[in-house]
Amino acid sequence: MSIEALDTEHLIRGYDCGYGGPLKPFSLANFFQEAAGEHAAKLGIGMDALFSLGRTWMLSRIDIGIERLPLTGDRVVVRTWPFGTERVFAMRCMELLDSQGRRMAGALYNYFIYDIENGRPLRPERILDPDLKVDRPLPYADLSPGLHEPGLFPVELSGKPEDSGWRSAFGLDVSPYHIDNNGHVNNAHFVNWLCDAVPPEERGSGQARRIKVDFVSEAKRGEHLVACWRKNELGDFHSIILRESQVVARALTRWE
Repeated sequence: MSIEALDTEHLIRGYDCGYGGPLKPFSLANFFQEAAGEHAAKLGIGMDALFSLGRTWMLSRIDIGIERLPLTGDRVVVRTWPFGTERVFAMRCMELLDSQGRRMAGALYNYFIYDIENGRPLRPERILDPDLKVDRPLPYADLSPGLHEPGLFPVELSGKPEDSGWRSAFGLDVSPYHIDNNGHVNNAHFVNWLCDAVPPEERGSGQARRIKVDFVSEAKRGEHLVACWRKNELGDFHSIILRESQVVARALTRWE
């Protein structure tokens, strides 16, 4: 099977940017996930196809590198392609290109194929056609989804967050607006909350340069969540979303 990357054109609207700034991380995450879903459907491995087999896609972890972001009125292209499999993950690349074809941002996403009845991930190489990938390099060579590398993220919480140097940012209640087809909070909302957890006065010019996220656990309608943040010794930021004392999602963000 010979496949190609999918290109999707977008006109950046005011609501994509928050009326005044560059494209929001929330909008970027939405652009990427919509492109991924559309391409998967074209390849016969979209959500509907998996649901019919009692399976679903679940996003596990992401790494987004950002050079610059578009403004209201700009035209951009989102490009995506499958990047093969690694252990339990199916990998997918994303790029955001300007109207001249110059890269503005790039990402690598790691997904599970999840068995709904048995409640466990399945080995993707046993399900996906091995030719279901595009032979092209990563958008950035250092993309490495997840926060599992030693020293990249603090140890798990034990006790109250403030006892480990975390600062509370805000609390929120999960509403129907946040829920996706799998019945839990959509990944773009987590990206939004994890970035928003870092106070604006701590973000320099406010330009995000790196967003690495682990989606640790589901969050469902009606649950109360709390966002916390702290700065590491390198000047990057850690942020977490908690359900009581359980980490639901965590991120490392870098701002300019």
